[in-house]
Amino acid sequence: MTARMSVQALLAERLDRVRYERHIVLRAPAGSGVTQTLAEVIARTAAPGFVLVVSSRRDLLEQWVFVLERHGAAPVHLLKSDLALEVASRTPAEPHRGIFVTTMAEIRRGPVKVALKSLPLALLVLDTTPRPDSVTLAAILDVVRNARQTIVVDQDFGERVPAWLHRPSLVELTLNEAIAISGEPHVRPETYPVSLSPAERSIFEQVARLLEKRDGVRSRPAVHSALMRLISNGRETGRGDMDKIDMAWNLVDSLEGLGPDPRLLAMTETVLQRRRLGPVIVVTGPLRAEVEYVRDHLAAQGVPTEPLTLHELRKARAVKASGSPHPVIVATRTGLESDESVLEDATLVYFSRPRSNPDNTWLLSALHTGAARAAIIPIESQPGEAQET
Repeated sequence: MTARMSVQALLAERLDRVRYERHIVLRAPAGSGVTQTLAEVIARTAAPGFVLVVSSRRDLLEQWVFVLERHGAAPVHLLKSDLALEVASRTPAEPHRGIFVTTMAEIRRGPVKVALKSLPLALLVLDTTPRPDSVTLAAILDVVRNARQTIVVDQDFGERVPAWLHRPSLVELTLNEAIAISGEPHVRPETYPVSLSPAERSIFEQVARLLEKRDGVRSRPAVHSALMRLISNGRETGRGDMDKIDMAWNLVDSLEGLGPDPRLLAMTETVLQRRRLGPVIVVTGPLRAEVEYVRDHLAAQGVPTEPLTLHELRKARAVKASGSPHPVIVATRTGLESDESVLEDATLVYFSRPRSNPDNTWLLSALHTGAARAAIIPIESQPGEAQET
């Protein structure tokens, strides 16, 4: 049994121990199979009753649909206004089974909100915890009161469980436990070198000072987006801000005058090397512009790519099954969280270094649980400068 399978089995076992509790909070590291484990619970509960899955984002919702349809235990429906009106008009004699999926934004709206007041839910699953000050929380509490059971995935790993749940049972699997199961406590990402010119490094340092970002901006598309946002937001402001706008335009011009992007060149070389060994996923920063920037460059080099969406994932898996070369998936870290199964046997090549605590924690967890085969991050330096370790 692989580390990933062992971790998922332990998580499923702990969740099964509290299967009859009304309120459950689930905490587990990336790669531990939370979505797959919950899909089993949802499929089992939906056989005789209604299940509602509420997601924080539409892209995550697509992956819920994809995973739940593969289990095939009950019909899966996207609960929006038109379907909500139909659900609200059903008689008690009609069959009460099936899976509905929707977003937190939808449950605040009229038709969906009305339908959920009368829908007899056997299980409510929230894939994230709403903020205590969120306007969504009141609508969620109405659904929680109407559900026989509620499972909340708590991604913040706070010391306390959400205060709005009544005496919930905590199901937790820690990163240290995942490390112990993997038997590899010192797993670390590999590195690949990126040589930055003094001109490029100077531009990035000036942008960081202008934007008051202590940790800098990570890539050319991220720099460009940040500068254009500053310019757009500051057009109607005073003279002091106009000086900032002039400086931003000068930096945009300097950025566009740079030669080939060394990050792209080094990343592409690494992708081509690792693609011979199996699937490769390029992990970008959070901006969609970075995803497209990387995809366009790889396509120009003759490397087929896929974004991480439901439709494209199916096509990528079909290509893989046919024995053709693996297309390179390009995704943000949060995009990868939406379907951990795509990580299986893949090498993660980072376009820029992960810097936030959630990014670093997710990466270490993916390695320790065996969700990903390996991860490679860039080490930046100026020409002739010693590489970081």
